[in-house]
Amino acid sequence: MDLYIQIIVVACLTGMTSLLAHRSAAVFHDGIRPILPQLIEGYMNRREAGSIAFGLSIGFVASVGISFTLKTGLLNAWLLFLPTDILGVLAINSLMAFGLGAIWGVLILTCLLPVNQLLTALPVDVLGSLGELSSPVVSAFALFPLVAIFYQFGWKQSLIAAVVVLMTRVVVVRYFPHLNPESIEIFIGMVMLLGIAITHDLRHRDEN
Repeated sequence: MDLYIQIIVVACLTGMTSLLAHRSAAVFHDGIRPILPQLIEGYMNRREAGSIAFGLSIGFVASVGISFTLKTGLLNAWLLFLPTDILGVLAINSLMAFGLGAIWGVLILTCLLPVNQLLTALPVDVLGSLGELSSPVVSAFALFPLVAIFYQFGWKQSLIAAVVVLMTRVVVVRYFPHLNPESIEIFIGMVMLLGIAITHDLRHRDEN
């Protein structure tokens, strides 16, 4: 019973995201967003837009989506929503967009366990190697708050934030090896970004 509920929820979710992409209302991949106005205004057909969406997304699906899901057994947004962006852009009508998205969600949910069991049964640790594919991408995500601080508030603030994030990573790796250092880095980076933004805003108000 629980499996059927999961299938229905995931199918509705992926179907809806595919429908939103088809109507150019929302997409998961930021790189696809700039081409949506051209698609709406008729300067680009759906085949061309779908080709661009596929080229922008397939690398993330393979390196992060599939590898992370097979290693952990957990669904992730890259595997669910990047393909629905492609399917939604390619679909010729809203009904097809929702249907293709829902089918994708059902396939991912029902095929995950058998594929995981098959790879686990192999004499070579394939899952461990696949998991390493996503490590550089996840590590790069930890730099996003620092890049935002650099662009918005200058190199001095970003340098301070980088030192804090680096020290946090050292502490986590040294004293809390059971925690994921990249996730802690992202959290601390976001806290630093919010703190610097609030401080900058308050200071700007006082000056005015």
